[in-house]
Amino acid sequence: MTGPLAPTPTIDLLRAAAELCGPVARRLFAVLAEDYPASLERRPGQLLRAADASAADLDGLLAAAGVASMDDLRLLAAREVGLRLAEPDLRFTSREPRSEPRERSALRRMITAEEDNLRRTLADLQANGALEVAAAALLRARRRWVLGDLKSAGYATLLTSDLTSSMRDVFLVQPATGAAVNAISDAHADDALVVFSFRNYSGLTVDVAREFHALGASVIALTDSYTSPVCSFASHVLAVDTRSESPHHSPTAVAAAAHVLAALAAAGAKGAARRSRRRAEVFRSLGSYGLGRPASDADPGTLGSDGDASGPAAPAADSPGEPGSPLRA
Repeated sequence: MTGPLAPTPTIDLLRAAAELCGPVARRLFAVLAEDYPASLERRPGQLLRAADASAADLDGLLAAAGVASMDDLRLLAAREVGLRLAEPDLRFTSREPRSEPRERSALRRMITAEEDNLRRTLADLQANGALEVAAAALLRARRRWVLGDLKSAGYATLLTSDLTSSMRDVFLVQPATGAAVNAISDAHADDALVVFSFRNYSGLTVDVAREFHALGASVIALTDSYTSPVCSFASHVLAVDTRSESPHHSPTAVAAAAHVLAALAAAGAKGAARRSRRRAEVFRSLGSYGLGRPASDADPGTLGSDGDASGPAAPAADSPGEPGSPLRA
């Protein structure tokens, strides 16, 4: 580009929208107009930093101007001025020592890799029927246990939350020896265990899977390979593609596969809709959604600052014989 061009209908729309949206939008417009349309060849993040603005501010400015996205704005500008605008340079510099030979990595390549992981994993799990069979095993189970260690602890928490919303007797096993011993001691052959196991494979996860397998319980493993250690003890293996451009394994397909597993189980769970509605009613009555009475109005010793019970827990009326351990999700 050789420099700014004469005003166009699009830049006039942006100017009018900025006047309506306030000072931050005016700063964004000033950055865009400074060398428009060459400014559109910069990364959106660079424009935001230059204007001291947020992504929401940029989206608001574009919406007020009747433009769907920065890509659409670039197309409009190119059509008006009759010039081809280069795509923004979506590169970043990695400071990871191990990546020095490939110091310049493309953000677009990372996003494409994540999309490919998700598409490939879900297509494979649908094609081989693994998700449906695993969901059926969860439905048949007397109790459902979920375990993830290291980074996988987050996946386990997410899955437990999803399962608890649609069915009873779901237990999150904390990744600690004492909690694992309690879970194994209370487990039954009619139970099911869901484990998350990715590199570097947690020894605790493999040991718990082995013990549940020895009991005769169903073990459902979400893992990155059919050769991972936990597969030796798994009744059902959900293989998830975790390849990544970064030094860490990708969580994208893992979270999606776990969510679909929970959704399939909920679809077949008797009374799932009634349970979900009842949970929503209880949350509202406790003020957890901000729709009930404020937490400050609650009885002392009943609710904590975040709406959780801080007093002794009442026994579950619909769950006789539950183990007396703090593993209840």
